Amino acid sequence: MQKVNYKNSEKGEVSGMKKIFPVVFIAIMISLLVSITPTASAHIGSDVNSLWATTTPTIDGILAPGEWADAATVSFSMEMRSRTDGSLNKTLEAKFYVKNDWNKLYFLIQIFNDDYEAQDFANRWNGLCVLFDEDHNGVIDIGENGEGVTTWTGSPFYSKNDLYYAGGGFWDADVNAGKNNDGNLAWSHTNPTQGAIGNWTFEMAIPLVGSDGDAYDFAISSLPKTVGFKIWFQEPSKGTDGVYPDDPTDNININEISKGATFGTLIIHPLYTLTIQTTPGGTTNPPPGQYQSPYGTIANVMAIPNSGYKLDHWELDSVNVGSANPYSVLMNQNHTLKAVFSALPTVVGGYSISLARQTSTSQLAAYMTLIIFSGLVLVTIRLKRK
Repeated sequence: MQKVNYKNSEKGEVSGMKKIFPVVFIAIMISLLVSITPTASAHIGSDVNSLWATTTPTIDGILAPGEWADAATVSFSMEMRSRTDGSLNKTLEAKFYVKNDWNKLYFLIQIFNDDYEAQDFANRWNGLCVLFDEDHNGVIDIGENGEGVTTWTGSPFYSKNDLYYAGGGFWDADVNAGKNNDGNLAWSHTNPTQGAIGNWTFEMAIPLVGSDGDAYDFAISSLPKTVGFKIWFQEPSKGTDGVYPDDPTDNININEISKGATFGTLIIHPLYTLTIQTTPGGTTNPPPGQYQSPYGTIANVMAIPNSGYKLDHWELDSVNVGSANPYSVLMNQNHTLKAVFSALPTVVGGYSISLARQTSTSQLAAYMTLIIFSGLVLVTIRLKRK
């Protein structure tokens, strides 16, 4: 038998591992770097799902208690950068709320700890716009919509707040093109004194289907609908602009901001319908029928079998999802949930058989043969004992 030199073998393995380890380590590090390196995209950040507006907000520039409790919320930082060279001037913390009721889209934006600039001859004013990439193609096209307002009373954003992209790197008011001003917005500052520090509140309602049905309206034919959005805050007296979402790799300037170089992704949801169905043998709570729920809510359904039946399983959109009872459905789209019932087995002569209505004639004959045969066996055994 050949003798194996374990010491030499172990040295060879260790030596081999020392050679392989640096290569493996470098390969792992490269793969990690590739996996965490962001890719360029016109839409950045996480999707924002607009929740259903159970409460219609009053568009007055005031965040009233409970008024936006049913909205989706996002906290973010507003990087105020130079219009000329893109250098960072300051960072403002902010938050926005968004919801819809099919007919209108509602936004509320708060910008914290910023100073108030009123109109004067030194071009001191503040402004805020929400711009939309309605077809979600990553490019602002002529006729795409937004809402805007400023503290500069001579600005078209001030009283003519429905906006559309007019081309050439600027936004114009709908009414300047002879269209309807069918949006509604207001904003306020907690200390509207020149240069005073406080918080901004901006409220907006814009129709999802324009009243005059033309290209200058924010027109969406059906929901759910995915659009791009951009929040733009202006401080011309300081020569700074801030946008959200912001791509720091862009040299932000006034023209690029107008075009909406980068966008967030907003999904505008309707109410979703849960259709509950059953097979014969039971019912559900709530009873079979159709029920509407906002996006992201949980619908709980309890199966209630009739006497002699049991819940066999649930089918969610025709897929067997088990027999948990109750069953919870996440309402992120329209769903159909069916409770499938089956008959309980019936015990006859020590044998468990099912006498469900769907039992075939051949199956019933087999069961009867088994029963008769069992009876004959028992009789034969008793006769032999005698």
